[in-house]
This record gives sequence, structure tokens and C-alpha cells, in this order.
Amino acid sequence: MRRLILVLALSVMIPVLFSACSKKEEATQAPPPPAQMMPGAGMPGTAPHEEVTMPPAENMTIQVPEAVRGKWKGVTLTVVDRETSSIKDFTTPLGRKLTIPQSSIVVQVTDFLPDFKIEGSLYTSGSTNPLNPAVNVIVTEGGKEIFKGWLFQKFPSIHAFKHQRFGITLKEGVPS
Repeated sequence: MRRLILVLALSVMIPVLFSACSKKEEATQAPPPPAQMMPGAGMPGTAPHEEVTMPPAENMTIQVPEAVRGKWKGVTLTVVDRETSSIKDFTTPLGRKLTIPQSSIVVQVTDFLPDFKIEGSLYTSGSTNPLNPAVNVIVTEGGKEIFKGWLFQKFPSIHAFKHQRFGITLKEGVPS
């Protein structure tokens, strides 16, 4: 009789113990990492996962504050060549052009904003600190414009330059 009670008790306890162990394991798993916030996240009317929509460029003016002009002289762009599987950094002064080697692609670096902000109809910088670095570029291939817009250091997939062979991203601003 004792054996029967012991077997019955174990048959009830074993599933309960395994159930408790699995729940404890679930509880001790690390929470997923927080989602990367996009520019504009936390601003009124935006949510961290909301698609960022840039205003039409023809309605916007770029205003580089004087303090920013004095602190930044260029940018470093990272170029990925998918054909040769190479990655190379190029430092280019503001206002200058970079010709990507072994191609007819030219990148004109126009303006750099270390703390990119949109204020009404202005693209500007909230400070001289690299809190949300962005560079405005015009990319041509064989003399034909194929991209015009902003490249963001912290958010390279937003408004990314798309090309079958080359990828171009902003690595960092170059201080004066």
C-alpha cells in the first residue's frame, strides 16, 4: 500500500516539478533588447517604430548654424563595393566631391549637421555635438543624378543610398 501511495505521489509531483522548472527558465530569460529609435522618435506625433517621413526637399531650407560651420570641416563616408566585397572609408571636405574608384560615381558632400533637426521648413542642427549626425549629398553616375538627400550616421537604413553595386553611408563628421 505504501508503495502505491509513493508511486501516486511521485506521478503527481514530477509533472508539477517539471512545470515549475520550465516557468522559472522562462522568467529568467533576458528581455529582448530595446528597439533602435529613429530620428524623430520621442518628438510630438511620432512613436519609436513609426516610419520617418522627410518633408519634400523643395519645401525645405538648410540652415547650418555658424557654430557648426566652425567646428566641422568634412565627413568620412564608408563605401561598400559588393562586386569586390571591399569596404573603404573616404574622408571628404565639405563642399567637395569624392569619385568612387573604379566607377563613374561621384559623391558631392554639401552640408553636415551634427545634431540634425527639422524645425518647420528648416533642416538645421540643434547643437555642435554629434547627437544625430547627417550629411547632405548629391550622387551622380555618369553625370546623371541618382541620389540627393541625407545620410544618417546612427540610422543608415533611413533614406539610404540604393545602388546595385555600391553602398554609401556616413561614418562620422570630421572636426576642424
